[in-house]
Amino acid sequence: MEVVRLDLPNKEKWDTEKYWLTPYNWIEEVRSKITPPERVVLHDATIREGQQMPGVAFKRDEIVMIAKALDELGIDRIELIPFLSKDDEEAAKELVNMGLNAKLLSFVSWKKEDTDLALKLDLEGIVLDFVGNPWQGKVFWNLKPEEIIERGLNAALYAKEHGLYVVAMPWDDFKAPLEFVEKNVKALVEAHVDRITICDTYGDALPWAMEYVMKRLKEAAGKTPLELHIHNDFGLATAGALVAVASGIEGLHVTVNGLGERVGLLSLEEIAVALEFLLGVKTNIKLEKLYEVSKIVEEISKVKVAVNKPIVGENQFKYTAGWITWMHRKAREAGKLTGMLPFMPEAVGRKLEYVVSKGSGTSFVAERLAELGITVEDPEVMRKIAYKVKETANTLKSTVSDSLLIRIAREVLEKEGK
Repeated sequence: MEVVRLDLPNKEKWDTEKYWLTPYNWIEEVRSKITPPERVVLHDATIREGQQMPGVAFKRDEIVMIAKALDELGIDRIELIPFLSKDDEEAAKELVNMGLNAKLLSFVSWKKEDTDLALKLDLEGIVLDFVGNPWQGKVFWNLKPEEIIERGLNAALYAKEHGLYVVAMPWDDFKAPLEFVEKNVKALVEAHVDRITICDTYGDALPWAMEYVMKRLKEAAGKTPLELHIHNDFGLATAGALVAVASGIEGLHVTVNGLGERVGLLSLEEIAVALEFLLGVKTNIKLEKLYEVSKIVEEISKVKVAVNKPIVGENQFKYTAGWITWMHRKAREAGKLTGMLPFMPEAVGRKLEYVVSKGSGTSFVAERLAELGITVEDPEVMRKIAYKVKETANTLKSTVSDSLLIRIAREVLEKEGK
């Protein structure tokens, strides 16, 4: 069957066995405006940032389990926080001896003892967290702007002198004067830190602001790679991260299921798929394992993933509307199911699922019954069954399980003398 589709350049980028996406992501008018790297480093903060979410706490064995799952997923770096508790410290010791592929870094403040603990535990490096906004520096510690820069610089130098990999992370940069942030970045470059993380701590930068700031700071950083730590308070984390990478940023801080303080951090599963499929930027993530890791963290954290969450939410590949299931069937017959999907579910470890609900049409209900061994010959009786299904789903405000569907069908058939 001949299928009419857009004939635009770079087809291999947007039309594959995994997906059929908009070609406009790849036209010259768009690509000429962006400068993404070939690959982005993904730094996972689930174990540290996740435990800043109210009610989330990980025991030693749970920390180890999460870290192992992340390592198998292909994450580049894992952030630990050994000074938080004995469990966190013991887990860090155990993980160091496991020989994981991911770099193990300790979250530290500019206090020397935090870095000393990382050295004692033989961790590979640190995430140096310190204030990046002069207002907080003045109000919380009575520090002048130059004193903030000096403290961060001294902490970075101490870590580098002791052979640690250093990711400097001044926070709340996006509310600080840009000239101050540039000075801070340049000082950290002079300290020879390995990477500098810019923080949109409250996730309030519009994409255009993100582009402007990141391009300015890339100039200040020179050859030192920049990264982004972005929260999701305005639902802009994924968009902001994509813009940052499109502006040349080489690393992103993420958490599984978007765990983190307040409403959470940039979601690992969302940005990994968006980078690979939409922007064409490589990660080291095995996308087909995303759902599995999401479920592990959901179970351990006890934070339920919203059913409508992209990539890992239960409704991502679940369909019920009769006309949509009909379209899926026609697309499948045409040999192009991706014409009716964002991407193939198998690409992220999922399966396509059709469920009976209020929106299910008569033909779909009939097909489902046939799969369950009940064939209804009379069209009028079938319509009555479908109506009863809609009525039941509306009352329950839920989908209709197979067992309930069978019961409804049998009740109607018995009433109709069939």
